[in-house]
Amino acid sequence: MIKDFINVEGPIDALFLVKQCTKATSNNGTSYLSLVLQDKTGVLDCKMWQITEADCEIAKPGSIVRAIGIMGSYKGHPQLKINELTPVDEKDVSLSRFLPVAPRPIEEMEKEVEEKIETIKDEELRLLTKTILEKRMESYLHFPAAVTVHHAYLGGLVYHSLSVLALCEKAASQYSFLDRDLLVAGALLHDIGKTEELSGAMVSTYTTKGNLLGHITLGALIVQEEARNLNLSGEKITLLIHMILSHHGELEFGSPKVPMTAESVVLHNMDDVDAKLNCLKNYLDLTEDEAFTTKIPWMNGAMFYKHD
Repeated sequence: MIKDFINVEGPIDALFLVKQCTKATSNNGTSYLSLVLQDKTGVLDCKMWQITEADCEIAKPGSIVRAIGIMGSYKGHPQLKINELTPVDEKDVSLSRFLPVAPRPIEEMEKEVEEKIETIKDEELRLLTKTILEKRMESYLHFPAAVTVHHAYLGGLVYHSLSVLALCEKAASQYSFLDRDLLVAGALLHDIGKTEELSGAMVSTYTTKGNLLGHITLGALIVQEEARNLNLSGEKITLLIHMILSHHGELEFGSPKVPMTAESVVLHNMDDVDAKLNCLKNYLDLTEDEAFTTKIPWMNGAMFYKHD
């Protein structure tokens, strides 16, 4: 693990995830690779001075590699000089070795998703939710919920969705006029567009569709298309699409519609609470007791006190 050798000079032979890789030209006109490699304990600046075209193919961002080289430093910062790179099949390793992971096992969350779908009493909503998730389950279970900001780890999307669902269910138990079926379907599907907005579970970036349309629009299109394929067109489908379109709450935050139903108000607020508390926890984890966090850009630049 990077944390074990980052400050120790000497030979290294280890497995890494390629986070970034850039081909550059040195002062003498030869090509080299500048890389950032990572595992779950940290990131590592690297250089590979003698390269072939095969090395450029091996070191694509998101790939797993075996790097052999010498650990040293450059201008006071740790740096690995790579002598040899070989590809590693990700099927042969656990992704949790290279990426931060959700606090719950993926298999456990998959089971809960399946169980929650079956609690939806409305047949059309249950069929629609089940169909959408079954087609995208692999991405839904492994994608992060965001590139940065909140739940940006392996399994973050499903973990966030289930957290939002738990909060929505508490609201439904407190306020009997709420439609629990809509809340369950809406919580599970509100970020389904991220399975097309983001590039994958490994070193996730924004896809072309993600940049051009965003996950809110993509999510609404997914639900609309699947509903059409299933010949579903009732009012509940329209209400579900509205919940997805409005779950960021304000036009300035990316929602093309503001919440206009009770369930969409609940979903927006529970989504906001879960995202902000996850973001805040990340900052508090980096803060000593009886001290303030640094300013958090996604929370109006506020600082928060970490008490005992």
